[in-house]
Amino acid sequence: MASNANPLVSPLHFSYDRRNGFHIQDRHEVYKKCDPEELHALLIYDEEAAKYTKKGKLRKNPPRHTDPTHHFYSAQLTYYGLPSSTSKQAAKAVLLEAYESKEGLIVPPHVLHCEEKLRVQYQAKEARLREEENERWRKQCEQEEKQRVKRKRQEDDLVAEIEEATASKKQHKGEPKPLDIYKLAGSYIIVAPKVSEGWDCEGPLQLKLAPSSTAKHLWGTFNFGVCESKMRSQSLDTPTETNRTIRFHWRGRETGEGESTFGPKNIAKFEFLPSGSFKGRMYWDCARKFDIKGKLAEGGDGVGGLEGGVENWKKGYWRLNEANYDRECASRWGGWGGDSDDDEVEENSDTEREDEEDEDVGREGEEDLDSEREFWGDF
Repeated sequence: MASNANPLVSPLHFSYDRRNGFHIQDRHEVYKKCDPEELHALLIYDEEAAKYTKKGKLRKNPPRHTDPTHHFYSAQLTYYGLPSSTSKQAAKAVLLEAYESKEGLIVPPHVLHCEEKLRVQYQAKEARLREEENERWRKQCEQEEKQRVKRKRQEDDLVAEIEEATASKKQHKGEPKPLDIYKLAGSYIIVAPKVSEGWDCEGPLQLKLAPSSTAKHLWGTFNFGVCESKMRSQSLDTPTETNRTIRFHWRGRETGEGESTFGPKNIAKFEFLPSGSFKGRMYWDCARKFDIKGKLAEGGDGVGGLEGGVENWKKGYWRLNEANYDRECASRWGGWGGDSDDDEVEENSDTEREDEEDEDVGREGEEDLDSEREFWGDF
């Protein structure tokens, strides 16, 4: 709907807009027009008499009355075409005399003409603004549709390329070799129609992956527009050239209200293809299960360009936990959630106490993943 136009002001100190209608301007203020009976009630109001009922009894709660200002009465003089006065009492006297005269309070023809002219001009101005806004909206919709079609075409091309790579997978003979996870590192262009269409995401979705310094875990970060997240793989002891599937747990934050999500159902399962792409599924409580496909971007970061980000991804992942969630909720609803320096970060590392910690620290996430096998079914 078009926004209301700015008020139209006439040289005769009248104005018109949608909210106030026809008003009188006096000393940069606007005052409503009063019909004769309403104005008469103000002019003859007796504050002392109002304290008593019609039967002469004193009211327990007499009505409160605030007499309008001198400028208000001056505005009524202008509206009814009467001469101006230098004081409020004088203005009230002129208005009361005109009301009690034989002709009564009559709006002059030139004021009525001005009111009608302003009303017509204002409606025409609003109509122009509405047309301009509709045109902007039409162009915006056309642009969004072009972007949607372009994104859909890019997604379809990428999906077709990944499906072709899936169909042409070579069968390895002999003892399967461990999967070189360093070849999985890099920036991926992502296709997730349920997310991009459901939330009208702008531009291609992105995901980055890189191994930890010990190569025991694959860490990642992704930005789906409505959600920014960090992800951590389960142990990388199993992937081989013939079994290129890796499962992840992710923790993230919605970009709108900033609410964090870190539950055990935030899991993903990717099958990495030799072509530098992957396909799989993820779970997010806002979108439920959804398909996802990705391809390494040409001229991407590679493992060398991502190593510096892994430590930040780790910190971001472990910082998204129940203790900090409760603190944020308290702060969001007006309570004291603690200082920003009080964030609790789960103690984890892929380098310190490597064997013991990988067993203890990873247990919770991997038990969460294992507990979801029935949830995922054939997935």
